[in-house]
Amino acid sequence: MRLTKTSEYAIRVMVYLANHKDERLSATHIHQKLNIPYKYLGKMMSTLAATGLVKSMRGKTGGYQVCCDLDKVTLAQIVDQVEGLESYERCLLGFEKCGDEKPCPMHKLWGPQRDSIKEMIYNTTLQDLVDQEGISF
Repeated sequence: MRLTKTSEYAIRVMVYLANHKDERLSATHIHQKLNIPYKYLGKMMSTLAATGLVKSMRGKTGGYQVCCDLDKVTLAQIVDQVEGLESYERCLLGFEKCGDEKPCPMHKLWGPQRDSIKEMIYNTTLQDLVDQEGISF
């Protein structure tokens, strides 16, 4: 399992903004630095602003700025805001009735892996990512 493009972009944007937390960055700047399609970025930034993770300022000196406690915002919260966490509960093979009582062929193998991924996204904060050495964008 891998992050969807929406989640990937949202986490990338939030980490970038967190690394520049004292700056207001324009959508054009973010688009150019992170290579995220401009229209897609605009919609995503509106969502992130509406949820209170970033603030949006209009005008010549406007832009986007992270406005949350970096050590309190987890990757799961970011993913949940932009697309929800349902995909982390679904069957890997797409069976609707897959579960412990009626498992698919991958259920027992995927369960521990899924749980590890969920634990990572629920326990990793923006601050954890900002604190990583040698990050490049």
